[in-house]
Amino acid sequence: MLIDFLKPILENPFFVKYGLLGLFLNCIFASVVPFPIVITSTALLLDGQNPLMVFVTMAVGSIGGGILTYYIGYDGKKMYKLLRKTHNDNQYDKSFERLNKHGWSIIFALSLVPILTEIVTIIAGVKKYNFKKFVISMSIARTTSAFASVYFGNIFVHYFNNFKL
Repeated sequence: MLIDFLKPILENPFFVKYGLLGLFLNCIFASVVPFPIVITSTALLLDGQNPLMVFVTMAVGSIGGGILTYYIGYDGKKMYKLLRKTHNDNQYDKSFERLNKHGWSIIFALSLVPILTEIVTIIAGVKKYNFKKFVISMSIARTTSAFASVYFGNIFVHYFNNFKL
């Protein structure tokens, strides 16, 4: 069965061993270092964890991680200097200009895309973007993303549990 092949891959991640607490920590740490949240959530679903609990844990952890990276950027100086080494001044000027012009919509859209979500939250912090607007748009996007991950992860688990080779 194909699921027998996939189980060792999905059960290996460090965070899976700790269940929902591991998923929560995975979501927080993924905001700073890109750990695959979807693998952890899918492994928990595969292990029979309640999809609603996985969704709530992912949403809360991802929002907490977004707030953490906002404050990492808010401190600004160290993170900004690190990021400036990878981007030129023109790119940063454009990023700040777009954030000023389209603010919440950029935060929302990029919060749906892995890796870019961390960059936009740091830039929002560096720019000291309105925290209330930031939290609202980022929370809606990350909750939507968590819902989609759990929904499609659950479909994946059901499909492969019923798939026979």
